[in-house]
Amino acid sequence: MPSQHATSEPIVLRHAASREELSACFPVIAQLRPSLKDATQWVDCALKMAPAGYRVLAAWRGANVVAIAGYRVIENLIHGRFLYVDDLVTAEVHRGTGLGAALLTELSALGAHEHCSRLVLDTAAANTNARRFYKREGLFDLAVGFIKPLAPEVP
Repeated sequence: MPSQHATSEPIVLRHAASREELSACFPVIAQLRPSLKDATQWVDCALKMAPAGYRVLAAWRGANVVAIAGYRVIENLIHGRFLYVDDLVTAEVHRGTGLGAALLTELSALGAHEHCSRLVLDTAAANTNARRFYKREGLFDLAVGFIKPLAPEVP
């Protein structure tokens, strides 16, 4: 967990599940997903994905969210049972403080508790900062992904 100054509130990692808690995550997730038009759209999307296992682990400083990880536990023939990280982002002003590493550590523990064989995530090939961070955190750059658009993107 990142170190804290004596005068600042400590960082607490806990899930965001209610509309209010998810709404508090919007300013951070919007930095990763700028296509989200507002907090309502974000909350609706997160709640729509929840039945498929999507959960949001947030780093909270008091009532403020400073970093989040959206993830799910799934199973397929490639990885077996695994924890997939859909979203991982730290608020820009808090980057470099260990929050991303703390979230990955907690996600690894959650995955182990859920009997997952691995943690998996994707990032853009051109996102060199993220790739460098993930490698530093012990993730391996083993796969190449391909995408084929099947319909025009919805604004």
